[in-house]
Amino acid sequence: MLLKFSKSDILNSALVYPETGALGYTILTRSHFIRDSGKDSDTESEDENGETRRTTIYNKLGEVIAEIGWKGKQPIEIVINKEKIIGAKGMFGCSSAILSRNVLGIPTRFDAEYFWMAAPDALTLLDYDSNQTKGSFHTNSMRVGERFIAAPIPGLGHDYLEFETHPLASTEELLVSFILMEVLRRSRFNLHTDSSDRSKLWRSTPLTNWGRRLRRRSI
Repeated sequence: MLLKFSKSDILNSALVYPETGALGYTILTRSHFIRDSGKDSDTESEDENGETRRTTIYNKLGEVIAEIGWKGKQPIEIVINKEKIIGAKGMFGCSSAILSRNVLGIPTRFDAEYFWMAAPDALTLLDYDSNQTKGSFHTNSMRVGERFIAAPIPGLGHDYLEFETHPLASTEELLVSFILMEVLRRSRFNLHTDSSDRSKLWRSTPLTNWGRRLRRRSI
């Protein structure tokens, strides 16, 4: 499956099928502050309040299919269809991880051999057992036939999410886990939303090549 983001803000964007331009999904995020009623609203600063956001994913019919509740950058509640999950740990297999200075690999919950591999300028879904890429996030890219190339200047290209379906994971689950991992990736590597500073090392070394080089470590 291939989806194109209509905006660079992945938390507020339509997802369309690039072949037809048809709407597939819509992601909207809204923020608000929860004020402690026991404090003086005239003197309480915004930093002392609890900032929360809620990301909602809609299908093409406008029906809610998934939600993520945030406190700061931390997901505190996730709903996929009728399943309610507390925190991010329930979305991933946390028994093992792939750790390196510039690579973070987190196993999925639906397949112990599937890892989200995050690096400073890449996010891929890797089948660790076969060492095959099952999903990729192409940022600021241009599609040339069946290939993606990096746009020569920031903002010229679009963001694309490409992934293969899995019999044990719904599209909704893949979208939610992608959002969680991309937010984590940007936080871990101190990336801005529209960051175009991409290391030459990671351009020339696909993450699939690192799958066998890195050992799993418990977290």
